[in-house]
Amino acid sequence: MLNTSIAKDCRDKEMIFKPNPAPIPFKRSFVLAYLIAGLCVMLAIGLIDRPLASWLHQHSQPNMLFKLFSDIPVLLEAIAGAIIIGSLYRPWQERLKQAALQLVSLLILAICVRVGAKMLFGRTWPETWINDNPSWISHGVEGFYPLTLEKGFHSFPSGHALFSFALASMLWRYFPKLAPVWITAMLATITGQLGQNYHYLGDLLAGATLGCLLAHTCSHLFSSNSGSKH
Repeated sequence: MLNTSIAKDCRDKEMIFKPNPAPIPFKRSFVLAYLIAGLCVMLAIGLIDRPLASWLHQHSQPNMLFKLFSDIPVLLEAIAGAIIIGSLYRPWQERLKQAALQLVSLLILAICVRVGAKMLFGRTWPETWINDNPSWISHGVEGFYPLTLEKGFHSFPSGHALFSFALASMLWRYFPKLAPVWITAMLATITGQLGQNYHYLGDLLAGATLGCLLAHTCSHLFSSNSGSKH
């Protein structure tokens, strides 16, 4: 019996997919990290966003590589979708159930937060993209106009960064051995968005912070290890 248990533990350690990881506790270090991230967002908005957007407009040109990097959230969504669909297959249900439920919860929350936050803050974009929207580069306009429904005022926070960091953080829990892949995906999304001047740095940092926070929160939902000690 002991040998069987040891063999099972060894197999679990060797597997890429970790079926039921424990929730991530909200330790002081995590709370401090979120507070520091929020401070970085405010510093970026106040000191970095405008000059960086102007510099990127002059020195960086949109290209296929940046475009591919920007579309990484679509790839992460496809992976999440494959897990959710796979959980419907009876032989895989037990192993994928928790991951599927947490990913569905995360996607729903991410959509709600993305839409709600963009309308709540109403920030203008660095460049003009939609119906001659006011922007820093074309009109010298950068600001927050709360509760604005027009898409020309939906720069903050970055939805791409939010989804990329949320999904990559959640997938990291279930595929910990692929950590370099998830880290690369998150950093590449930021690089692609900045390289094409799609978003201000502050937008991206805010989206990344919200994404990590949502994944952190969803790690406590439907967890079979919710009663375990941390």
